[in-house]
Amino acid sequence: MLSRLRRLKSAARLRPRATAQQERQAQVDELLQLARWSFMRLQAAWDTADLTAMHELATATLMDDLRDQLAHRGPGPNRTEVLQLRARLLSLDDLQEALLASVEFSGFIREHQEAEAAPFRELWMLASVKSAGPGWKLARVQALC
Repeated sequence: MLSRLRRLKSAARLRPRATAQQERQAQVDELLQLARWSFMRLQAAWDTADLTAMHELATATLMDDLRDQLAHRGPGPNRTEVLQLRARLLSLDDLQEALLASVEFSGFIREHQEAEAAPFRELWMLASVKSAGPGWKLARVQALC
């Protein structure tokens, strides 16, 4: 038993530790995974006009814009099919009161069952307000093409 513990301890010392660059990449990957999840969740909430779900994902300012867009869209059902989704972190800025992540989404999306898939590119700005505790909210969406 003692020799087994020594082998485990020795193996743990030989295992390389993550470098600062690897740790940063892991954080970026985690943020992009969250951003992709938020993208899919917001599309589903948009399709069903679920304001509660949208409110969980978006800032109050963006919610005002989303309510206006939903009113313009009308009450009819919507169906968004995300066929391909790529996410790329463009910047991560540490402002005094918040962290601000700029994520570029691109891929192919179909918004009507009978329509063909169309390419899209959007810039999403996600904010993590330090005084609000951990978590990210969508602060802005901008179509790029």
